[in-house]
Amino acid sequence: MEDPIGDEVLFKVDAFALNRADVLHYQGFHTTLPTFPARIGSEATGEVVKVGDKVTDFKVGDRVTSIPFNTAKYGVQGEYAIVPQDYLSKVPKNVSVEEACSIWMQYSTAYFALFHIGSVKKDDYIFIPAISSSAGYGCFELARDAGATIIGSTRTSVKKEKLKQLGIDHLIITKEENVEKRLMELTEGQGVSFVYDPVAGAFCEEYLEALSNGAVVIIYGLLDPNPTLFPLVPLIRKKAIMDAYSQFNHVEDIDKLNECKGYILERIEKGALKPIVSKVFEFKDYKKAYEYMLSNQQVGKIVIKIN
Repeated sequence: MEDPIGDEVLFKVDAFALNRADVLHYQGFHTTLPTFPARIGSEATGEVVKVGDKVTDFKVGDRVTSIPFNTAKYGVQGEYAIVPQDYLSKVPKNVSVEEACSIWMQYSTAYFALFHIGSVKKDDYIFIPAISSSAGYGCFELARDAGATIIGSTRTSVKKEKLKQLGIDHLIITKEENVEKRLMELTEGQGVSFVYDPVAGAFCEEYLEALSNGAVVIIYGLLDPNPTLFPLVPLIRKKAIMDAYSQFNHVEDIDKLNECKGYILERIEKGALKPIVSKVFEFKDYKKAYEYMLSNQQVGKIVIKIN
């Protein structure tokens, strides 16, 4: 591993987390295109072993965890990683190694969507498709903490009981129920004011008529490989906004990033947020870990532990 320079921090990785973005990255479909030779991965935690000459926030021996950002140069999946200091935080005292590398993709993605774009507040009705994913559950936790009423969805009943145990009281099984009808029933005819959608494609048509006036729809993923057509008329009818969203477009603003860091760390330290780890794999089984992620069996984050 090369030495860190300038504002870079080198840390020995104890564990790293997998994300759908990693797959899109190596397939060439992500907004960040790889520059070869390239590494992948955005989330890891470990111990600082060396710092660049412009680093002021961290020192050797600090426990750190990385924050995803838009670059093809840095990847954290491996035994060592280098990350600029702005995109690191110290590990909160009340989380495990596995939880520490599962914080930032899910919470920072949801944070900017909920509070900077959606302005979600107490008593709002919000809809989170694919709520069993780490991103979906992270949004659920942040929105619940803010006092919103959350309606989640999952494709089949397989994960229903687990999701109920996690406190998700309003759940739509999309292969069995009419999404629009159930959303209107659960909101008592008001419709939802915020949608956090990683599916896109044709799925959008299933909920657009259940938006409230002035609703915000966040499209942050592409689980449906089919094109997402811009639904002009339904959006106009509801005075709604559809946002092609990436948290990468927000964390490049360091003031906004620091605001997000402060908020998330404070809520974790107070116990309001706690990452869920679905399964932990050994480093030698990294291929099995990716296969598990692509199988869609997980509820929460998939982690690979080095030590």
